[in-house]
Amino acid sequence: MIANGFSYGGTGYVILEEGEIDPATYGFIVKHYLVSRPDGSTEPGAYSLEEAKAKIDTLMKTK
Repeated sequence: MIANGFSYGGTGYVILEEGEIDPATYGFIVKHYLVSRPDGSTEPGAYSLEEAKAKIDTLMKTK
């Protein structure tokens, strides 16, 4: 399940939370993050938050 998305880098890239709902607390448990490009497509793979930020930094440099 995808939850919140956070804009990163100011150029349209978004970091998306992916995880599941804890049935005991109804809280969202983030398992990893996804990277979405400005056109809405996603980069392959799942990342830690720091890895997702680094991936976007690299993608912005190669633009």
